[in-house]
Amino acid sequence: MRTPLKLIAILPLAMVMGSAIAEESTFNFNIPAQPLAAAIEALSKQTGLQPFYADGTLAGKQSPALKGNYSKREAVEKLLAQSGLDYTFTGENTLAVKPKTDQSVTTLKSMTVHGKVEDDPTSYTVTHAATATRTDTPIKETPMSIQVIPRAVIDDQQAITVEESLRNVSGVVPRLSSTTPNFEPTLIRGFAARQFIDGFNQYLNSGDQGSMVNIERIEVLKGANAVLYGGGNGSPVGGMVNLVSKLPKKEAFYEIGVKAGLYDFAQPFVDLNQPINDNVLFRFTGEYTTNESNIDVLETERYNLNPTLTFTNNDDTNLTLQGKFSRWEQQDYQGLPATGSVAGDFRIRPESFLGPQDIEKSNSEFYGVWGTLDHQLNDIWSLTAKGRYSHSKQDAFAQNLLGKGFSFGADQPLIQPSTWGLINTELAQEQEEKSVQTYATAKFDLGPTKNTALLGADFSELDDDGFMDFDMLPIGTVNLADPTFSVPYSRPGARQQTQFTRNTTYGGYVQLQSTIYDRLHLLASVRRGNVTTDFVNTASGAKFNSDEGRFLPNVGGLFDITDEFSLFVDYSEGMRGQGGANYASTPKPELSNQIEAGVKFDIAKQLTGQLAVYQIDRKNVKVTDFTDPRFRSVTKGQQRSTGIETDMTWQINESLSLLGNYAFTEAEFTDSLAGVPDGNHLPGVPKHSGRFWANYAFHNPMLEGWSVGSGIYAQSSAYVDKDNLFKTDSFYTVDADIAYKVKGYKLGISIKNLTDNDYFQRLNYFDTRVTPAQGTTVYFSGSVTF
Repeated sequence: MRTPLKLIAILPLAMVMGSAIAEESTFNFNIPAQPLAAAIEALSKQTGLQPFYADGTLAGKQSPALKGNYSKREAVEKLLAQSGLDYTFTGENTLAVKPKTDQSVTTLKSMTVHGKVEDDPTSYTVTHAATATRTDTPIKETPMSIQVIPRAVIDDQQAITVEESLRNVSGVVPRLSSTTPNFEPTLIRGFAARQFIDGFNQYLNSGDQGSMVNIERIEVLKGANAVLYGGGNGSPVGGMVNLVSKLPKKEAFYEIGVKAGLYDFAQPFVDLNQPINDNVLFRFTGEYTTNESNIDVLETERYNLNPTLTFTNNDDTNLTLQGKFSRWEQQDYQGLPATGSVAGDFRIRPESFLGPQDIEKSNSEFYGVWGTLDHQLNDIWSLTAKGRYSHSKQDAFAQNLLGKGFSFGADQPLIQPSTWGLINTELAQEQEEKSVQTYATAKFDLGPTKNTALLGADFSELDDDGFMDFDMLPIGTVNLADPTFSVPYSRPGARQQTQFTRNTTYGGYVQLQSTIYDRLHLLASVRRGNVTTDFVNTASGAKFNSDEGRFLPNVGGLFDITDEFSLFVDYSEGMRGQGGANYASTPKPELSNQIEAGVKFDIAKQLTGQLAVYQIDRKNVKVTDFTDPRFRSVTKGQQRSTGIETDMTWQINESLSLLGNYAFTEAEFTDSLAGVPDGNHLPGVPKHSGRFWANYAFHNPMLEGWSVGSGIYAQSSAYVDKDNLFKTDSFYTVDADIAYKVKGYKLGISIKNLTDNDYFQRLNYFDTRVTPAQGTTVYFSGSVTF
């Protein structure tokens, strides 16, 4: 393990060089004496400063005239000098105004945001989200489970990857970073989830899956949600992870930084925001990552580049064009078999890489361009149109284990007690996608009701072509009690595409949200959706065409018992096409439905969250037909997930922030068609899991700018295989960090797995593998913003 000392050494030099640029700019003000609210608004328009303050804070207060050249901080000081109010700069361009300390400090949490900012960017509390309804809806009024990970949490935890951040949401089992990005193994509520970017389905989620550089926040919508989301081969089953991108701002700023750590981890990054003029805004984020691993041989390189342009008339029309270019390279990691790691009479060294040490690196890449046009027609109607073109591909090389029954799952040895067969494989896929989404929104009052109507349609076409080549006979064996891979890897086939799949999803929908007497919040929506799959495999001769349309509803209600507590209930359905396989009959689309109920709370504008119970049923799951002479697949399997979840954040004061969640999940087969008994548990789903995190930001003058945080994540054991023969043990990890921020400078140290716990997690590689935890790992970070 080596720390990239050169990168750490040049960081202070970069900060010194940026110090002159980082000095605060001055503005020429000519603001007359007037009511303080009007003066603050004038200051905001001239400088781009976003003010936060509670309703009534500025009422009845006057400001003196402000003339001359001042920095933003000096201008605020003069405007508030005689007001009896205090202020804090919570960010480079955000200002919190509040009464002096002799008044209630908690008044700040009842703030109304003036301008486009909805939430305090330093707070863990998020009040609104758009993923659940495509409209900016208060979370407390949304009768569905929607959780948001704001940038404040991401920054305080100094998160390295998306997977790490997702542990802040109950019921989510994120993918592991060592997994080759040629599919999306994340689970929500026990079932497969999908990752989206700005509302577009990522399907196999190729390229640099883990990058955080362009994420403003992460919104997680749980359960079957087909009404508003399609793409790929259909809607999510367990839920969706929507990554909300950073967008251009009106005031220029530039951030340059680097993260570095053990295992030769190095990650330089930039965030460059440069308005071209008042009507054209530009932002670019990018990062490059290189690192080794606790696993032998593994070396990862990845990059992520994100240019964005916004054209605006600063009134009723915005056009945003976004691009994403990312690539990942690493040796394909197949994990360890269950026997020899979590079971069996011998033990494989946990850090072992299975395969030749000189095997060529696998790769995965993605590039896409998309645009969003928003236009406000009048006080009632607005229109949104979105479109994306993307291209992705993956190429994975491995010398795979063959286990009992010549199975690729290889959870048990081919020859007792510890010998497996070996076979060279190559899996290559290439996707081309075209998607269009358009919807109209109407907001209107009618009698005692406040209403938001949504009418929309979408279309997505995805071509997924590829091949899987493998040796017809084993090329040798390996004794994993003392492994030696003496046969070099060689590509096993002609490398010609043999499998061709076209997934087409399209539909139209209508949604109505109504608030009645400010207490009852109703949601009713329905989609007429179609999922079409055309599949051909020229090697096996398998061929099918599936085309089915259905009406898919989502209905829910939420009632405010008090201003702080609400009860909700919701029912939703989902539909997605089947993956490529050799079917005994024309496959039917997989169907799912979810019923959930719970309580949402917002106590004193500080303690917010929800408690929910749910049940998800799936049917038409693809299973092997053991009565078929060719053991082909049929779409008849059934599964169920039930559980209880709670998520909460507690913004105790401006210094102390808490976050916690817990999930109880039971995911099981509800028939025996999958070749396992009815009642067997689905692999990879822990029955219990939870997270707690606390962060304290010092506001004492002697420690201004310092913050410390620590948290624990824990989960119970989980089955590795659907036969429930093997399971991983329960485990917990403790993380901690310390950070320092002053003006445009940020420095941080984070420690992952502080207690150096040893444990295994299931790796979704042919369903039945595990991977060891990485021990205590230290990361350093630093950046300068100017």
